[in-house]
Amino acid sequence: MFSQGVYKNLSEEEIAKKLQEEGFDPIRFENNPGYIYPRHKHPETKLLAFLKGSMEVKVGGETYYCEAGDKLIVPGDTLHSAVVGPHGCEFFWSEKML
Repeated sequence: MFSQGVYKNLSEEEIAKKLQEEGFDPIRFENNPGYIYPRHKHPETKLLAFLKGSMEVKVGGETYYCEAGDKLIVPGDTLHSAVVGPHGCEFFWSEKML
């Protein structure tokens, strides 16, 4: 599930609090430009909440261009991959069983 701009006007602290209220335990990540996450899957549902920069994420047959303020949930056992944009990417990451 992709939600564009859902966190657009919130601080990093406010985003983390909202994610915790949803039952996630967010961890902050930073990736350099062009970093590649190879195609993979895992049993847990993954949440990505984007803070700065961008990342192109492929989930199943769909491609999402994610930027600051966006939220992406990748269902468990779904193949996905990603490429970090030209200015790097900072985001919250969390996984949980649903």
